This record gives sequence, C-alpha cells and structure tokens, in this order.
Amino acid sequence: MPRLPTVANTATGPVQVQANALLLPGERPAPRARWRRFGSTLLVLALIWGGLTGFRVDALVFGVPAVLAGASLVFLMPLSPGWRLSPGGALAFALWFVRLSVRGAVDVASRAFSPRMGLRPGFRSYVLSLPAGAPRVMFLNTVTLLPGTLAAEIDGDRVSVHMLDTSADLQADLGALEQRIAALFALI
Repeated sequence: MPRLPTVANTATGPVQVQANALLLPGERPAPRARWRRFGSTLLVLALIWGGLTGFRVDALVFGVPAVLAGASLVFLMPLSPGWRLSPGGALAFALWFVRLSVRGAVDVASRAFSPRMGLRPGFRSYVLSLPAGAPRVMFLNTVTLLPGTLAAEIDGDRVSVHMLDTSADLQADLGALEQRIAALFALI
C-alpha cells in the first residue's frame, strides 16, 4: 500500500487523508489499476476504429493489431494520481462557491463606492497543507473568491496572498477553503 501524506495546518484542525485517495509521485498503482485502464482504453479505441471503418469485418486485419498496440501504451505511460471527486463534496463546494462569489463581489463593490470603508492592502503568508496537484491548483484558483484576496506567489508549501484588508482573518478563511477542497477531492 502506498504511503499517504498527512494534511495538516488548517485553521479548523488536521485533515485526515483517506487510504487510496492519492499516490505519491513515482509510486505505481496496483497492477489491477493498469489492467482496468488497459481494458477501458481498449474498448474506447475499438469503438473509435469501428466507427471510422463502419464496423467492417475486413478492417479487423489492421484494426485488431492497431487497437491492441494503442491500448498497450498504458503500460508504458505513467498514470496520473487518480484523484477522486466526492459528489457530496462537489455539491457543497458549488453552493459555497456561489455564496462566497456573491459575498466577495458585494464586499469589493462596497469598498469601491464607500470612501469610509478603509483599505489596508498588503501581503500575508499562508502555509498550504493540501497535497500537490489538482487539489492545490483548485485551492489557489479559488482563493480569489474570498473577498479582496488574490494568490500572488507560491514558494513550496507557502503562498503569498494579496489582500485589500490585511486585518481580515486570513487563516480562518483559507483554512475553511482547504477543508472544502479536501472534501471535494475526497481527502477527508
């Protein structure tokens, strides 16, 4: 069984990673995963070949070796980590996304039209605990939804966030975002 990273340092507590949720770089999945991928690739390529040739029997002379060779390439190519998405996490994230988008738009608009609302722009740092890959990319792209924030620079596990108001509770907001991203990718 592959080693699994621990996901910690969120404002709401550590995130527990489920077994088999991801593979570390350089680790190989179980042989069954490669055979499953081979089977699905074989099926897709056979359907494409059949569709292109009108499912003619005489086309099998070239089609069978071509489809087998194409599907066999899955054994030579590295597999992606195979992130799983949680349907419940995706629904919760979508609803939260809409709510936070509206809240962010209202906040920025009110700051633009109200001279009394003080701006204290600046940068703050946040340590990421999500694993590298799709979860981290999703997190960084979503940071801009938070009112007045933008992921400005990434250095290893540390992200520099530009804020319109540096007195806001960045740790709590980004910790909640990490929890939702972890739920979306079925990491918790």
